Amino acid sequence: MRLLSEARARLRGFLDRRGRMVGINRRNLTLVYPNNARRDYPLADDKLLAKERFAAAGVPVPETLAVCDGLYAVPGTVEGLLGRSNFVVKPGNGAGGVGIIVVGEWREDGSWSRAGGSALTTTGLQRHLADIVFGVHSNQLEDRAFVERRVVPHPLFAGLWADGLCDVRIVTLRAVPVMSMIRVPTAQSGGRANLHQGGLGIAVDLATGRTFRAVHRGVSVARHPESGAPLLGLELPGWPEVLEVARRASAAVPLGYLGVDVVIDRERGPLVLEINARPGLEIQNVNGVGLGEAMARAGVA
Repeated sequence: MRLLSEARARLRGFLDRRGRMVGINRRNLTLVYPNNARRDYPLADDKLLAKERFAAAGVPVPETLAVCDGLYAVPGTVEGLLGRSNFVVKPGNGAGGVGIIVVGEWREDGSWSRAGGSALTTTGLQRHLADIVFGVHSNQLEDRAFVERRVVPHPLFAGLWADGLCDVRIVTLRAVPVMSMIRVPTAQSGGRANLHQGGLGIAVDLATGRTFRAVHRGVSVARHPESGAPLLGLELPGWPEVLEVARRASAAVPLGYLGVDVVIDRERGPLVLEINARPGLEIQNVNGVGLGEAMARAGVA
């Protein structure tokens, strides 16, 4: 009888944990579909539309330097960038970091430097802008390219990975923060912070803004696997402001379930980089807690 009772207790515990973890089907049926109307998806999928909505609501975002909305605009866009350093070129409807190039210093030979020391020529930039507006990086017939001022990360994030931009992913439900993590690039991820490409996830306690767990490719780690930087017990700068920016970004769009990506600029503080209407579920593994439990803790289950 005792063994049967213990087995039943283990089964109840297993079922309870499963109930609190959220899979793709449960996410779609209980979070995405009820809270995010399909007609509103463009506000998340189109980064320029989202930035316009944020600007109207006073939500801080990286400065837009140029918009290239067709092949005709490519030469003028490149001409306007000559002599300018430190900017980022993005597709309006890209996903997963695809199509984004980070540009460094303007060089005397009339080209720009890129991470790793390679050069970006004006012809190369023209070709990349043309690819974007033709929809090469967004799986559609046409797109818009835009250029942002490059974010200068806060020293805490620069210390985690100097050659890429870390961001803070905050999952919100009806403008209430539910769960958060820092996404850190690695060499394996090609300098991108996306976890499925080999980036590193660091869980952040919502109440304190301190990191307490880190995961890389499904394995718990205490240091960055390449830079060796410590990952646990870090206190994020201006954490209340980071949460407030995420709340304001969520409230600025009619999408109730979001992943809000925030970067912390050295001078400007928290800036909203983009929003995602179908945020991934790896954040649960990073935090070691299911979204069901996190929503209950936040009072929005």
